[in-house]
Amino acid sequence: MATGNDLPKTGLRIATAAVWSALLVLSVSCLHVPGIQPQPDVVFPRLDSAREQFHYAANYDANTLVGGDPQKGEQRLLRIIAAYQMVVDHFPDDPIYTPLAKAGIANCYFKMKKYRKVIALFKELEEEYPNYPFIHAEAEWKIGRAYDLLGKSAEAKRHYKQCIDTFSRSGNEQIQTIVAACRQYYIQPSVPLPARPR
Repeated sequence: MATGNDLPKTGLRIATAAVWSALLVLSVSCLHVPGIQPQPDVVFPRLDSAREQFHYAANYDANTLVGGDPQKGEQRLLRIIAAYQMVVDHFPDDPIYTPLAKAGIANCYFKMKKYRKVIALFKELEEEYPNYPFIHAEAEWKIGRAYDLLGKSAEAKRHYKQCIDTFSRSGNEQIQTIVAACRQYYIQPSVPLPARPR
């Protein structure tokens, strides 16, 4: 049996239980209201170096499937963006991994088909990191692809050509892969004409 001293404690427990019950009902009801989306349920660890943080984000990117349902795919891409954003937020001055993380974010928007945003992000990267050849090659390639997919082939070819002209003699294998992709889209294969009847 409760004594006079236990009544305030009991009242506090009842009030606390009531508040928790109300919050539970509110959170469950929000899940069923159209237009209210639950927040991403992934919390990324903060690591000790930009290198570790970037590799964590890149591994998360590589191991996250985004195909299938477009809405779920976009939510997964937003989580990948959040993983790369950890690098940008916690290591803003890192000259190697922060630009790579920003490129990773731009590539996520490319997968979301937000091509105008992709163009803007990669142009910012080129301005911010003028002495980072890989970033410039990747930017020219992705800006070109974005323009192509927006139906602006002349503008796209200008960026492919810029990448080819600037980086065709690079000794970096990754840059050479980008240059080869630009060549493929810049120089369209000729289609043979049908044979004329004799």
